Amino acid sequence: MKAFVIGVIALITLTSTTRGQARTTEQEVRSFLTEYDKGVASRDIKYLERVIADDYTYTGPNGKMTTRDRALSHFKYQRDHPDNTRISLKHVNVTVHGVGNMALVTHDWIAQTASSDTTNPEPTTDRGRYTGVFEKRNGRWLVIAEHDSEQIYDDEWMVSGVQRAARQYNLVIQRLQSGRTYRALQETGDITVLERLLADDYSYTGPDGVFLNKAQSIEALKTASVSIKDVAYLEQHVRTIGNGVAIETGKIKYHRTSGGVESDTIQRHTRTWAFYDGRWQITANHVSP
Repeated sequence: MKAFVIGVIALITLTSTTRGQARTTEQEVRSFLTEYDKGVASRDIKYLERVIADDYTYTGPNGKMTTRDRALSHFKYQRDHPDNTRISLKHVNVTVHGVGNMALVTHDWIAQTASSDTTNPEPTTDRGRYTGVFEKRNGRWLVIAEHDSEQIYDDEWMVSGVQRAARQYNLVIQRLQSGRTYRALQETGDITVLERLLADDYSYTGPDGVFLNKAQSIEALKTASVSIKDVAYLEQHVRTIGNGVAIETGKIKYHRTSGGVESDTIQRHTRTWAFYDGRWQITANHVSP
């Protein structure tokens, strides 16, 4: 009986110790998460280099895996070339499971950001799920692996966003082809607006079959001889084809002046839009008379 009582006491003591260690681990991890979130938000590269393990991996909503070096390069680029401003980031239903020197973290997240681009002036709210794996090495908690999933955007939100961005694009094209010099377009910021509206892998196919990439499309503005006086939508249809991807088809009437002669031109177009870095961007644009 005595041995039984001693065994029960030992088991209770062991259970209490284990629970105490788990609570300590959870408190440490939650404190680390707070600091880590601040480091990511402020793009504190020196801090991130210390806490992201050499064998770190990140899996994004698109299913692609990112290594430590690529993740740090991404943070550096975002620090030096910010595309948007974080308004708020909430972690909801946070759970921390600690076992020894390892910890598993899961939670829902709600992020609200504002793009620095005038083509998307309204804040964007994204939601998703997060899983993180952390390990304590040499007395310091490190980030080992992270995985994010993102809630699919609402169709109505995507359609209205593309419609606004398309109108902005047409206004920009009208300003760009107003007869001003290329230098004047740069000084007024119109070239910058166009650059942000066009994706890096943008392609343009013209009525005569000409094919231009993003750089060539911008370069062509230097020798543009046609001045657009007015732009009017005759038709516009937007259809979503995935999360953050949409196809716009439409018919536009342009009132132009070329060589002192005014004329009206009607064109049909098919544009592929993608929502990236907090704004809608054109990836492909095909125009026919």
